[in-house]
Order: sequence, then structure tokens, then C-alpha cells
Amino acid sequence: MMFTTPMKLLFASVLRDDAKPVADALLQLGVMDAISIKDLAGDLGVDVKAAAPDARTTQVGELRKRAEGFFQLADPPLALPDLERYRPDNAGAGPLDAAAIEQQLDRLAASMNEAREKQKAAQDELLRLKDMRAQIEAVGDLGSALPAAGSRSFLDFRAGSLPTSRLASLESNLSGLPAVILKGGAATGNSTSLLVISLKRDTQRLLDSLRREGWEESVAAGLAGQEKPEILRELAGKETALRAVQAARADELKRLLHGQADELRRSWAVLRVEELTNRVRAGFSTTERTILLSGWVPAARCQQVEQGIRQAASRGCYLEWLLPNGAETRGLAPPVAMSNPRPLWPFQRLVSNYATPEYGSIDPTPFVAVAYLCMFGLMFGDAGHGLVLVLVGLLGWLHARKHGKDRNLFTLILYCGGAAIVTGFLFGSIFGQKLLPALWFDYHGIIAGNGAAGNGAAGHGGSGAISSIYDILGLTVRFGIVVLGVGMALNWVNLIRQRRWFALLFNKAGFFGAWIYGAGVWVAFYFVGHAYKELPPLPLLALLLGLPSLALAFKAPLEFFHKKPGHAPRKFGPLTLLNFTLEWIVELLEIFSGYLANTLSFMRVAGLGIAHTSLMLAFAKIAAMLKPDGGLSLPGLVVLILGNALVIALEGLSAGIQSLRLNYYEFFSKYFNGTGRAYRPISLRSRD
Repeated sequence: MMFTTPMKLLFASVLRDDAKPVADALLQLGVMDAISIKDLAGDLGVDVKAAAPDARTTQVGELRKRAEGFFQLADPPLALPDLERYRPDNAGAGPLDAAAIEQQLDRLAASMNEAREKQKAAQDELLRLKDMRAQIEAVGDLGSALPAAGSRSFLDFRAGSLPTSRLASLESNLSGLPAVILKGGAATGNSTSLLVISLKRDTQRLLDSLRREGWEESVAAGLAGQEKPEILRELAGKETALRAVQAARADELKRLLHGQADELRRSWAVLRVEELTNRVRAGFSTTERTILLSGWVPAARCQQVEQGIRQAASRGCYLEWLLPNGAETRGLAPPVAMSNPRPLWPFQRLVSNYATPEYGSIDPTPFVAVAYLCMFGLMFGDAGHGLVLVLVGLLGWLHARKHGKDRNLFTLILYCGGAAIVTGFLFGSIFGQKLLPALWFDYHGIIAGNGAAGNGAAGHGGSGAISSIYDILGLTVRFGIVVLGVGMALNWVNLIRQRRWFALLFNKAGFFGAWIYGAGVWVAFYFVGHAYKELPPLPLLALLLGLPSLALAFKAPLEFFHKKPGHAPRKFGPLTLLNFTLEWIVELLEIFSGYLANTLSFMRVAGLGIAHTSLMLAFAKIAAMLKPDGGLSLPGLVVLILGNALVIALEGLSAGIQSLRLNYYEFFSKYFNGTGRAYRPISLRSRD
């Protein structure tokens, strides 16, 4: 965990007939980051070609994506299956039948399209019914509406009679139209008087249906105002029925996908395993009779990989393990894997989002975890607010786990909430109120102007006391000095492991740079401790700051005269000494100004903490002003609740961002070399 995972390079040769079993074994192990065999140094002595891709590779990939699309269409979305159940050596996986899977997906898509078309038809009819209802509601007396129908823009009124035996058939034919059928009176003989109301855009379809059923047009009589409520009731009933149809179609879609979930999961898993196996085989190279493969494997897994390949290669194989920076691997950078326990994965993600560390260097994850949480706690020190973050993180974590999503963000929120709870008790702050005595110092009291040190403090100016804003600023500056010092120490460890002795001495975060920084810190505290009136004696300053500064003057000449392999010697000219001097001056300016800026940048930790406390004090005063006679009124309680919510949202986001910024730009700049290539083996857990 202290350093990146050691790697070894595998070179293997197997017979062509064993290519599929070996690829299956490598996929199941899931630990080899493949490289091209042509990248290895030296001549293999045979004609090596890239392995021909499987003819079904494209088809399998497209089918897998198509199947995966159905998972997202389900409500709620279906979770992807665990591929361990469908490993190539698992009898439950079954053979790949791409044609059968394609037919299955086609049938499912056709069924879904049919249900959607019915849903769309119901929606279209519902919209037309709503349009008709709006038009009828705008009509005053229906008794006078029919004679004037010709002058109306949207409604069509038809009065007439129909054979009673054809009434049911007419109602069935008009079921797809937004039309209302009203009986105009009692049936006479074999016919029934009707009033049919529809939209004018559907007039032709209506007339065709009426004529087929023996419709006879006549002048309406006896239309009274009470028919309008009846029409509206019938329209409302039709709308209710259509909404029920829509709900039924939605349930049908839901049942359709969830009813075939098991078969869909099996098809997706078989396709995904085949796709990944083809990807493994795509990294193989071929000769006339053999398959050649190569890739980086964590040193701790080499024996397991060798055993798996030998078992899969039934006709024998040849394996060789090569070390990084060997003769055959010269110029090949091993991939970088960071092996941290699960609780540190959120911080490992923060590191990976910035860059991948150099192979063989220190894994910064545990240091980032400590620094990030300390920074966040100092900026967001409130036990009540921390509890809210813990609850939000826990709920988000449970929701993400239920839906199979990444949980690192919510785990990080949980940790930040825990850090805020700890510092909240140290500062005696719970939801912006001093409900408990401060275990360290009273942050709220200091910001409010009545500073009182916490337990064990001796008051203002006492040893170890924090009783003013200047003390808080000084605390965060000291914290920054510790963080930068740790960064320089980590840089030394990296350079020693890489045997880069020159950089260890002359790097900005090397020996002389750290000497200047340490001396500068001591001089600054000496100056502050003497009331800003006195500096250390000049001989001591010359020793502490002048000597390492002078030593850095040799950096440029040593680099100039050092002959690098493959580079021609550089000529010493008239301007060379001037270049040496300018480089030295620029180097010193960068060190002095850079370290000063890096250190003072940590004052933002105090700034965010002071802003957090000040906002809570402001909301508390506003709440108190709403009831001048003391106590807490209902409006005051609302102000406090909304104020706490605002501070949690804004300050929580700001503290998280600033903690990340300080790690990336102040801490990482001292030791982190983000030139590595991330370790990405092909495995059953691969998601890309």
C-alpha cells in the first residue's frame, strides 16, 4: 500500500489450438494488462503477425449493447448480472448462439413497439377528446349550437336516425374517434334518433362510418341545455377509460421487460463474456504454428497466472517472466496499480482523477485521505452539519448499492461528515450553536469577539492557546507547513528509490530546496516571535539561507557539463556564464516565492472555517431579531433551519473543493509525478 504494485512482464507461447482455452483462462484471472509482442526488444527470429479478429466480434458487441439498452428501458432499470455466474468454465453459461439471441431481442423489440404504438394511439385520442371538451365548454346553449354548426371552426354536429340494430356497430366503429353519441329521443320503430358530435377534422371519417350503418340525416329537434352536462360526462368517461388504457400499456411494457429479465440477463452475460474473450485474443500475435502473448501482471499473481495458462494449454507452452527495466523490457513503462483497502477507494479515485503516479513511486492515497479529511474538518467544523452529511452519504450509499452504481462519492461524503463531527466537538459547535463545551477551542466565541480557549488553554497569549482570529490563521499555516514537509519527505523517498541523486540534491523539493524552506519557516517564526522587530543574526541567516542558495548555483553548470547518453557535448560560449547566473536567480525566485505562496495558500482553510462560523452567527442574530424579547419564534426557527441548510450546501461544497485544490496544487506539487499509465487488465469486471 505504501508504493505502487510491483509488476512483471509475461512472455508466453502456446499452440494455435490452445488459443481459446488460454484466452478464457486469462479472462477468468483478469490480471493481465496486455501489450503487443512487437514492443519487446530483440528479434524473435520468426515472422510474427497480429492475430486475425473473430468474424463475430462486431456482431457480438452490437448485440451486447442492444441487450444492455433494454436494461435501461425497464422501470426501474434492471441491474446488470454478475459475470462470475457465466464464466467460460461455468456450465451455467451455455454456448453462444448469436442468431437465437438476435431473434429474442427482435421479438422483444417488436412487442415493445406494439405496446408503445397502442400507448401512442391512446394518447393521441386523449388529446383530441380534451380538445373537443374545450370546444363544447365554450359553446353556450347546445340547442342553438346545431343550426350554427356550419359557422363554427372546430365542432361538427350531426343529427339523424339509425337502424337500432346498427347502433352497437356504429359505437364500435367510432371507438377510435373523439366523438360523442347522444340518443335524441325514444326509439321509433326500427330506428333511433341520434346526435353525433365530433371535431371537424374527423368529419369525413365520421360520415363514412355513418353511411355504412344506414345513417339518415335530419333536422335536430328538442335539444335542451341539459344535454351539455351529459356530453361532458361522456367525454370525461372516455378520458378516464383512455387513461386506464395508457396505464395498462405501461404495465404491459413493465411486465414485458421484467418478465424476460432472467433470459435477458443470461443473453447479455453470454455476449459480454464472448466480447471480452475476443478482446483478450485480439492482443495475441501469431506465427505459423503458435500463438504469442505478452502482458504485465502484478508480481503477487504471477504464479497463479502461470498455473492457469499451463492448465489451459493442454499441449504444452513456454512461459518467461521479465522484470521492468531489463534488457528485453527497456523502454516499456509498466502500468501502475494502486492496491488500497476498500475504505480508501474514494481517496484512490481522487488521486486517479488527477493523474496516475509514476511506477514504483509512493502511492499517495493514504496521505491524501488524512490530509483531505483534516482540511475538510477544519473548514467545516460543526457536529450537527457533519451528522447531516453522514445521513446524506449513508442514504446515497444505500441507493447506489441497490442500483449497482458506484458508491465512492457517497462514501467520501460519509467520511467528510465524520471529520466534521469530530472537529465540531473539538470546537463545541452543533448546528451553529454552542451546546457543548469546546474540547479544544471555542471557534464561535473567537469569531464573535469573546474568544475563550478550550480545555487546557491558558487564555490569550498562553502557551498553546488559540483565542483570536490570528491564532486560527497561524494554526492553519502550521498545518500547511506540516503538509508541505510531508510532501518533500515523500519526494526524497521517491528519488532515493529511483537513484536520482542529482535531483535529490537540486530538485525544488530536494535537499537544498527543503533546507531553504525549513530555514525560511524558522526565520519567519523568529521574526513573529520577536514582535516583528528583529531577525536572526546575519551570520546565522547566511548559514541557513545563504549556504543552500549558493549551493543551487552549481545546478546549471553540473547539468551543462554532465554528458548524457546519446547527446552530443554542449559548447561553452560567452553567454554560458550569463545563462548559469540567470537560471540560478530564477530558481531561487521560484523556490522562495513558490514556497511562500504554497504555505500562505493554507490560510484558505482558516478563511472557510471563519466564513462557516460567521454565517451561522449571522443567521442566529437574524433569528433573535425576529423576537426581541428573547426566546425563539416560529419565523426565527425557519430562519435557522434555512440558514443551516444553506450553509451545509454552500460551505460543504466549498470545503470539499478547497480540500481537493490544496491536495492537488500544494501537496502533490512537492512529490507527485503523474506520468504513469493506469493498470487496466481485461477481466469479467471490465466496464469499458
